Amino acid sequence: MKMEDIDINDRPRERIINEGPDKLTETELLAIMLGSGTKKESVLELSDRLIHDYGLDRLFRMNYNELKNISGIKLAKASKLIATFEIARRILSSNVNDLELRTAKDLFNYVRADYSFLEYEVLTIILVNSRLRIIDKFTYSDKEYDSISFPIKEIIRFALDKNAFGIFLVHNHPGGSKYPSTVDLKTTNELVKICKAMNIHFFDHIIISDDEYYSILEN
Repeated sequence: MKMEDIDINDRPRERIINEGPDKLTETELLAIMLGSGTKKESVLELSDRLIHDYGLDRLFRMNYNELKNISGIKLAKASKLIATFEIARRILSSNVNDLELRTAKDLFNYVRADYSFLEYEVLTIILVNSRLRIIDKFTYSDKEYDSISFPIKEIIRFALDKNAFGIFLVHNHPGGSKYPSTVDLKTTNELVKICKAMNIHFFDHIIISDDEYYSILEN
């Protein structure tokens, strides 16, 4: 159905203003993000097809090269989708400066937005002071490979340069098990020993898969 065939009060833009965003379907919300359809499809038809074929989760995992290969998605629409997700991710990942990481759940809540929708492994190293407040972090990944290697020397150098009291590690298993591999456990044990020798506290290493996590410390 073409947009002009829909009563003006039933169109997504009018409904989101008059009724609020919670009243709209995913198709309608996506249609507002996209802004327009194509010569062959209305924006609602395009949105409905995208959700049916990919789902919102899959769409927001895609990069520009993946999005532009979808029929009906070009530069403008791909940019809008990528920008919308990035804004949402930044809002979710914003944290107050005095956040204290005292439990694995605290750590998971702190990083979960950064790991949403990722299709490749990412390692995050988080440094804390003696009050367990975050002083810095950095991420490491290699998108060309299915897994990551742990840059042990870089992790220790980063902690020493920042005069960190302790460190936390986070990495993900996209679409896989949340449980640590043999390599994960071996690397964690090696880092624990090195940190102890350097008088750096190694607090935990959690593994994220989908919306779950596994704490090596707690287990």
